[in-house]
Amino acid sequence: MAPPYKRLLEPVLVGDSQLQHRVAMSPMTRLRNHPDLEAPGDLNVLYYSQRSSNGGLIISEGTYPTPDSRGYIRMPGIWSPEQIKAWKRVTDAVHAKGGVIFCQLMPAGRISHSSLLPDGMLPVAPSAVKPSGLVHVKEGKVPYEVPRALELEEIPAEVDKVAASATRAIEAGFDGIELHSGNGYLMQQFLAKETNLRTDEYGGSVENRARFVLEVVDACVKAIGSHRVGIKLQQGVTFSGLVEPEDDSLDQLAYLGPELERRDLAYVCMSSLNYDPYYKFLGLDKPNFETDVFQFFRKHFKGTLMINGGIQPQKAEEYVEEGTCDLVCFAVLFIANANLPQLLAAGQELNMGGWTTSVWYSKDPMDDPKGYTDWPLVEAAL
Repeated sequence: MAPPYKRLLEPVLVGDSQLQHRVAMSPMTRLRNHPDLEAPGDLNVLYYSQRSSNGGLIISEGTYPTPDSRGYIRMPGIWSPEQIKAWKRVTDAVHAKGGVIFCQLMPAGRISHSSLLPDGMLPVAPSAVKPSGLVHVKEGKVPYEVPRALELEEIPAEVDKVAASATRAIEAGFDGIELHSGNGYLMQQFLAKETNLRTDEYGGSVENRARFVLEVVDACVKAIGSHRVGIKLQQGVTFSGLVEPEDDSLDQLAYLGPELERRDLAYVCMSSLNYDPYYKFLGLDKPNFETDVFQFFRKHFKGTLMINGGIQPQKAEEYVEEGTCDLVCFAVLFIANANLPQLLAAGQELNMGGWTTSVWYSKDPMDDPKGYTDWPLVEAAL
């Protein structure tokens, strides 16, 4: 009998990494890392190893490039020798299971706090616009602060920091990197009118607001090669104090699509909140776009496209079949279904127990596997 998800289970080339199927694991901010080293430990190695089966692509949790770009307590970094060594254990474990792993680089920008940064410095951002809400620090959750607007002459250094961390990611054994240009973090802060009030060449028009993002992409391509660079776009995000979609969100995608296509990247991941149950789970009354943002972006980008955002497997199969995307990135389904590709191949029922924040995080990330690595690995009846 043919598998129920035929196209999702076909091989695909991403950059120079040959994948055995098109079911990728999305980055998830689980905040389970060593609280002092801000680096993966034994439990993290097991977590990634469990989800590395059958030659698929894993994108790591958001990882901060430099000490002054940290966003949360227990968020991993990739700037110190100890962190590189710790990540090498993860990448070795993934490769031993036949998997491919990219490191998501996530400079947080204004989504941070002075208590998380060296010498109590303020977070930086395109403009001094304070986020709404609370940020997770060592003492608990506290209000965000007004960030410091980057001076024009400081921006090249911010670009270089990310490119240097891309090189360190390769040193740590990653097969490539994904630039996080969504969820209201630094790269999207430059894109969004709400957070970018600049009047210089990095502000104003869609082209100007995209300048920082494309400069980071180009610097990383120069550092490690285009075949090792991916990027996540998330126009329509409602996280981190952003109220999207802005009136030119689709214009941003129409501009970025051709620009990214000609750079011949490993992939672009287009993430959206248009799909049930994800947008409902987040407490939203309606999807973030009336149009199908994946189909819209595909008209403007012909390279390798991965999509993400609460998409259920049957809809994912349809998107691959019609050519809207090449891969589909699943997040929550991988929490409670570590061997998700095998379960899909066997047509087995999935465990949906991951849809609760009570199992996403833990106060004792080094010692407590609950909701992290203790999900039963169901033997797929192939």
